[in-house]
Amino acid sequence: MRFAASEGPGSHGTLYAGERKTAVKDRRKEIGPGLLNKMLADLGIDRNEL
Repeated sequence: MRFAASEGPGSHGTLYAGERKTAVKDRRKEIGPGLLNKMLADLGIDRNEL
């Protein structure tokens, strides 16, 4: 995994997991369970793996 703060729009960044990626909103704020599930799906990570 790798995170690139400069590759997202505004205060967003991009999180990479292999060939997959997802946008990460303002890292100073919490994300809800729905957004977390979407981000995990974007990255191909099963929630039970956390």
